[in-house]
Amino acid sequence: YFAVTQKRPITFVNHSKIKRKQWYQRRVRATLQNLIRRDPKSYKDDFSVQYEYLKSKITLFFVSPSSDLNDEISELIMFVAHCIKCYPSYKEEFPKMLEDLIRKHNAILPSEFRHVICKALIILRNRDVYPPVLLMKLFFELLGCPDKTLRELLKTHIITDIRNINLKHSNNKMNRAIQTFIHTMLFKASPVAAKIALQVMIELYKKRIWNDAKTVNIIADGCLSSNNKVMVTALRFFLSNDPSMGDDEGDTDEEEEKADKARKMGHMMRTAGCTKKARNRMKKIERARLILRKDVKKKRAPEGSFLAIHLLNDPQTFAERLYKQLSRLTDKFDIKLMVIQLIARVVGIHELFLFNFYPYLQKYLNHSQVQCTKILAAAAQSCHQLVPPDVIEPLIKHIANTFISDHQTAEVMAVGLNSVREICARAPLAMDKDLLHDLALYKKHNDKGVSMAARSLISLFRSINRSMLAKVDQGRPGDEEISQELAEYGASKPMEAIPGIEFLNESESEEEEEEEEEEDAEGEVAAGRKRRRVSEASDCCSAKRPRRTSETGCCTGKRARTMSESSASSRSKQRMRKISRERTMSETSNTSASSKVRKSAQEWMTEKILTEEDYQRIEEKRLEWLMQSKQQRKGGKRQKSPEREQGGEILNPASIEHIAKHKKQTKEERIETVKEGRSQKKYGFKKAKMSEYASTNNAAKRKNKNFMMVVHKRSVRERGKKSFV
Repeated sequence: YFAVTQKRPITFVNHSKIKRKQWYQRRVRATLQNLIRRDPKSYKDDFSVQYEYLKSKITLFFVSPSSDLNDEISELIMFVAHCIKCYPSYKEEFPKMLEDLIRKHNAILPSEFRHVICKALIILRNRDVYPPVLLMKLFFELLGCPDKTLRELLKTHIITDIRNINLKHSNNKMNRAIQTFIHTMLFKASPVAAKIALQVMIELYKKRIWNDAKTVNIIADGCLSSNNKVMVTALRFFLSNDPSMGDDEGDTDEEEEKADKARKMGHMMRTAGCTKKARNRMKKIERARLILRKDVKKKRAPEGSFLAIHLLNDPQTFAERLYKQLSRLTDKFDIKLMVIQLIARVVGIHELFLFNFYPYLQKYLNHSQVQCTKILAAAAQSCHQLVPPDVIEPLIKHIANTFISDHQTAEVMAVGLNSVREICARAPLAMDKDLLHDLALYKKHNDKGVSMAARSLISLFRSINRSMLAKVDQGRPGDEEISQELAEYGASKPMEAIPGIEFLNESESEEEEEEEEEEDAEGEVAAGRKRRRVSEASDCCSAKRPRRTSETGCCTGKRARTMSESSASSRSKQRMRKISRERTMSETSNTSASSKVRKSAQEWMTEKILTEEDYQRIEEKRLEWLMQSKQQRKGGKRQKSPEREQGGEILNPASIEHIAKHKKQTKEERIETVKEGRSQKKYGFKKAKMSEYASTNNAAKRKNKNFMMVVHKRSVRERGKKSFV
């Protein structure tokens, strides 16, 4: 018997034929896409064939997924997405099919396939086939997908799409719908999706697209999230020092900023007299650049995220909820520190009452604590005038006992004194008189940083309340310090004038002085002509008279000496009387000058209307004042800088960490520096060049010349004739 066995036929796959077929189909679709755009009616049947073929391929893919099917389906999806605008009957079915496909089978689909579906949906949105709100919600749901590149693609599209929608005018209806959806996502969606949604809102706020109160309050709710990543991103938004606001504003705004900066730079150069780039004027140019840089930063600062704190709906409840969350936190100290800083800023800016916060900070106020200066800055930031002095006084005493003592190092003492100064600048009534006298004694400390910190505290109380200081430290009162009185607890002083309005008064007075000087100069010229005529007439008369003989020359010499000595003594007495008169006049005119400034400011505020030219003049005069040196400022009328204000909104920890750079050296260190100086050979002073590539001057070139080239010169010939004998 022969066993008959049936076997399956062996099939050999020819991959080259498949690739050739795919290439041919791709080329056919490209030509068909071009023809459909030109004549959609003629090629409707061909499009329907391709569409049905796509449907069958998708069903086949879920039965047996393969990479070949993936490539073919992605090509068909892109083809239909580009051509569907020509056929309105497929507009509802195709986007729904793609949406169901990626929403239900998100985890199963490969990454390339997901990218193709999202790009096709973006194309449909750009051609107004798919509504934007539905696409935004779908993309926000897909942010939890474990595909980083896809998340980046979705994030960039969401930001650009919202920006394009609100480009001409803000679409409030759509904005509110998306904002409410993001607010629900913060607490219900996955942590990754919630974090990216919050980043989208922060980016839109920084680009000034969603800079309203609702956006800020949604981000503030993110600070109260149970997820650490979401909470940290929201905290960093409120604590960012220099957010990049207005990066994508437009070319016109950038050009205007550059033109304004160039105009100010030119004005400052003209006032400084820096028309030529000489070596002695380079310092003035650098100073002008630094001032302009600071000015630009100050102008950009109000548009930063610090103004977001002002947009909070209910800051008191927000601060209380943050403090409740802080007491429950068991995470890293860095997160706790961020929450402490945000509570301090909200309390300080809005002048809130959170009395339990100050005793909570005391357990972290220790010199061995990590990032102690930031906690001290937060403690100073949270103080304001409406907090009762009894609440802040224990905090100041705790800082004085732990930081400012002789058994601590000089740096710790300087940091403690600076923090006490910043607290007193915001709440001066919390300082005790006896404690202030003790702290003022550190002005004679050996370390420079400690003495500087103590002197800054003394100068602060000189401007705020001189009576608190000892009689030795009170100093001579200035123009502003005489009229300034410390207000009681709860009292507020309204502003009497616009800041910087005194510059306008000065400009007017300068114009009047120039007119007076011109009149005086004309009068002096006329008087000089008269004197010349009189002197010429007297010379003629003296030439006609005979000269007297000096028979008794010695007697006349003695008389001349006695007369000169008496005249010198009388001149010195007159100078002393003049100085005493000037002192008395300056003491009496201090009050009159301040009253004149107030009267002129009131006139400007009540009788005149400030124009744009007036504000521009104020800005120019302020820049001129900043360009002056410190000695010129001290001699001027204003003793206080208009830029510096005690107790600003935001406190930088660098103001507390400000320690003297040059410390006092020990004896061993001084001996080492002396030995190092001896080893170095220095034979005279060498003048530095303007740059490395600059050539030497003629004197240096003359020294290196050959002697035979210089023999014929007169300076070389006469060199041997010079002698001191």
